[in-house]
Amino acid sequence: MLPTWVGVVSAVSLAIIALAALVVAGAFIAAALGVRAALIVVKNLAGPAITDVRQLIGSIKTEAEALVDTSRDIRHRIVRAANAAEERLTDLDALAEVMQEEIEETALDAAATLQNVRRGLSVWKWSRKLLKGKKRR
Repeated sequence: MLPTWVGVVSAVSLAIIALAALVVAGAFIAAALGVRAALIVVKNLAGPAITDVRQLIGSIKTEAEALVDTSRDIRHRIVRAANAAEERLTDLDALAEVMQEEIEETALDAAATLQNVRRGLSVWKWSRKLLKGKKRR
């Protein structure tokens, strides 16, 4: 059989272990309550700052979206203006081609008219010479 002191030592050591476990549990509870209190203080201190930051982020997002919309509108206007300018340049090119053709045709008509006038003058001079030559005989 075991001596009696073994039972007493075992009982005392078991009581010490139980007491140590209770102290550790109390320390954990105290630490948890302290952390909870610290989180509440941080939340109270940081809450308004977080709200301000959220509002700032919302304002930044709104402004960024407005800038994107404005940029998109300007880009569409530039594209429309470029397309309109291209159409006008195409129309102007077509007008220049038509004007060039008309000027060429007018120049050819003028040259043909001058040639006809010269022929008419030469026929008139020739007929005058002929008529003068018949009158002398």
